[in-house]
Amino acid sequence: MIDLIARKRPPAGLRPALRASLSAAMQHFGGEEREVTVVLVGDPEIRALKLEHWGEDAATDVLSFPTWEPGDPFMPPHLGDIIISLDTAQRQAESRGHSLTREVALLASHGLTHLVGHDHPTPRAWASRKARPARTGRCSTTPGPPRRRACPPEPDA
Repeated sequence: MIDLIARKRPPAGLRPALRASLSAAMQHFGGEEREVTVVLVGDPEIRALKLEHWGEDAATDVLSFPTWEPGDPFMPPHLGDIIISLDTAQRQAESRGHSLTREVALLASHGLTHLVGHDHPTPRAWASRKARPARTGRCSTTPGPPRRRACPPEPDA
């Protein structure tokens, strides 16, 4: 189940597209029986959360707050919360040449990977990945096994 809370009003069509995309990602990770909360906010709210929890005074695109740690013997029904800034997502969508809906779906999927226990391999690899141009239009954004993706995964730096 996906609990979607909009503290900043999303454009028409974003909510159902986000639910469909995130449901597919949850199924891919074997979490279709689990719950996730997605909160859509603006830059001021996500900036305050980042300052409070990470000590960094800057807006960001997505934050994840898992309710469990990998390796715990019990995975709770609620995997955690994904917070997405629609302001930052809009800027990123414009710079990458795709829609806000697509950007939010990508950010939600990214947040979900953290909720199920995946993390960025190293700060250097993450910085290198973020510095590369977006692969807009070349790959499917639908989660699935690598054999079903249109492009091979990018190597880590």
